[in-house]
Amino acid sequence: MRGISYADCTMKRNLAPPMTVDPEFAESVGKNFRVLPMFEKELYAYKYKKHYSLNSNEFLQCRWRSYVQHFDKRQFEPFSFISVRDYHFYNQEVRLIPSETVHRHTDFRFKLREGPGVDWRGQMPIPQELLMKRGYKKSEMKPEKHAEAKVEEKIQEKVKID
Repeated sequence: MRGISYADCTMKRNLAPPMTVDPEFAESVGKNFRVLPMFEKELYAYKYKKHYSLNSNEFLQCRWRSYVQHFDKRQFEPFSFISVRDYHFYNQEVRLIPSETVHRHTDFRFKLREGPGVDWRGQMPIPQELLMKRGYKKSEMKPEKHAEAKVEEKIQEKVKID
């Protein structure tokens, strides 16, 4: 719904409700709960229900009225639902970070080119045939009395004899 602008609602938007205990809430908790550790959780839920209610939030009331008045001007477009895979655990919180999702990353299978490279995500993978081999060759590390070395010596002796 990018086409609709809400110019009617110019009042300041309250980002979070104040977390203060009023007598109405204290009475409801006292009647409904036997365990007091639930108090903080219920206070949080109660305040957010009150804050985001159309009965008590003027900003939401104004936006809803504007939406209903301009409903016929609405542009119909397909829904883009958020994928569950876009939620990531970051700094002890669950956040929506679509750019970090693995299934959106480029697939490099059978598409690698020679040489190392860097793209927008960092170092691109290097194809297997270009991996550098470090250290000594296995043939240099084998002792002369190794079984394969003996077989090679016997073959060379037979070739010399023939």
